[in-house]
Amino acid sequence: MQDLLESKSQTELFDKLGRYKCQPPLQIRVAVVGSQENLPALAEKQSPFPLRVREIGDLNIGQFNYESGDIRLHGSMFFCSSPHKSISYLISVCSAIVWHRSILRFVNSLYSKLVPVFFSQHELFGLLKATRGIFPHSELTIIGHSRKQRLRIGSRRKYESSRTRTEKPLEGVFAEADEQNYWFSSVSVEITRAANDDKRLPHLFTSATLSKYGNFFCTSQFDRFLDGTIDKMGGIAEQKMKFFSNRSRRSTRAFEPRPISITYPSPEFMSQTDTNNFVSIMRKMSGASCSVLHDNPYIHLSVVDTNDGSAADLWVLKNDEILLVPQLRASEAALKRFVNYIFEEWREGSVTSPTSSDGIQP
Repeated sequence: MQDLLESKSQTELFDKLGRYKCQPPLQIRVAVVGSQENLPALAEKQSPFPLRVREIGDLNIGQFNYESGDIRLHGSMFFCSSPHKSISYLISVCSAIVWHRSILRFVNSLYSKLVPVFFSQHELFGLLKATRGIFPHSELTIIGHSRKQRLRIGSRRKYESSRTRTEKPLEGVFAEADEQNYWFSSVSVEITRAANDDKRLPHLFTSATLSKYGNFFCTSQFDRFLDGTIDKMGGIAEQKMKFFSNRSRRSTRAFEPRPISITYPSPEFMSQTDTNNFVSIMRKMSGASCSVLHDNPYIHLSVVDTNDGSAADLWVLKNDEILLVPQLRASEAALKRFVNYIFEEWREGSVTSPTSSDGIQP
């Protein structure tokens, strides 16, 4: 770890991480985040725990050492630029405890000036296929996943979460997910390389975990993941930052709305029960207030992000579409969070802009 802290540039850090091999419980952990701010400066001012940030060339290193409850948490995080506009990589070599109690706590505390990326099931599948492609002559096997399943019991919607270990091929796992109506929060894989001698067993090359919340972990081969999987994560994050930006009425001529449409291949709202269930889900959104303006026969809600005051009207006028209409104040972080919440708690769909040709597929 000390060797990483002595890096004099981002390129040197990446070179060292490319040769790094982690032993449990440590992993190389990356959060792909978006921000229009100077992230290192923002971090030192708004970190929820004592954080010292030092700048070395094009590299910024944050270090922390503090008590949290009955344990002491200490570690480092590297603030790294990416080839993608307004997208940064937060990198730390740490345990799961430090990641969740320090790094993710830090990321969440900087909302809405820092925006984590969120991947749909389709995007997660594409990223895992891309990961397989960067290791030719090797085999990628899913060894575990954390999933959430939507169940229909009568006319009510219920959810079931579980962590499952498996050793199935990629396509088989996602086909099964589609058939059984569940989606993944994270997927862990092992990449093995065949031995030259047929009598010898394949050996483990590396292992990795990809989360729909924009986090990536690996034990080694960071340089390959950086140029492949992580770069593609950054590209998707950049596309989403661009799509959700400049949608408040203040950002448009004559305060014109720039709505966001979520469409589905089949009807989602077939009865008043479906309507009631959807409204109930929206009213449970944390960090937001939801006022019901109308719920029969159509849905009209006012949703306000209580963190930064962003607001949008939500309409359901057709049984296969949800329409978000940003109001005077509507940050990209809040709009993205509204859509992510609908994707996770209701169902993923195709995201488009009715007033332009851009969009995000599920």
